[in-house]
Amino acid sequence: MSEHFHAKYPLGRGRDAALKREVAGIDSYYELDEIQLVRRYDEFHTLEQQPLLDDQRQLVDFVIKALLTRIEYKISPSFRHQLEEEAQQTNHQQEHING
Repeated sequence: MSEHFHAKYPLGRGRDAALKREVAGIDSYYELDEIQLVRRYDEFHTLEQQPLLDDQRQLVDFVIKALLTRIEYKISPSFRHQLEEEAQQTNHQQEHING
């Protein structure tokens, strides 16, 4: 795990403060582009895998839901359709290989 991650989301009370700052800044997600949103989601997905206190887990879940909602809104319908087609092709190829 990167040092940036540990610096941004330290253990203990520092993590509580960092999560509360993130929740307070959720409105800033509207200013992020798709790549930034996905990177932020990846950070929180990594954090979600860590041992968390109940209140920390609730904050992480809240942020992840906000990020997913924003990502879904931000991705254009045509791009979403392209991603769905690629996923179907990949699934079809894997089914063919696994036979």
